[in-house]
Amino acid sequence: MSDADVVRQAYAALATRDMDTLEGLFAWDAVWVLPGSSAISGTHDGWPAIRDEFVALLGPLSGGSFHAELLDVAVGERYLVAIQRTTGDFKGRTLDVTSCQLVRMEHGLIREVSGLYSADSLAKVEAFWV
Repeated sequence: MSDADVVRQAYAALATRDMDTLEGLFAWDAVWVLPGSSAISGTHDGWPAIRDEFVALLGPLSGGSFHAELLDVAVGERYLVAIQRTTGDFKGRTLDVTSCQLVRMEHGLIREVSGLYSADSLAKVEAFWV
């Protein structure tokens, strides 16, 4: 499976909340960094933190409305860029932004992810994830 296929599979697993599949796609000591100061922001260090401090909160904090649609994957020599559209609608808060996740792979597993947002998109993300 190519690195891009791993990223595609991760988005598909996230869409169905398939934590077992997601776990198999991440290195145990992976890191996911999300900018800002929202409830899901920060450095999530290791699969347990990614799972419990980030992924597991997406459903409850969005009333189950969160969706990350993978629009495209750009593949470079050292990194991949997942271009995504994230949406949600909960308690009068609406999220609809296009952003990127910078992904570094190692031995066929996701090793590092960093969220990349424009200033406007980051403000919308923070307003949604209160």
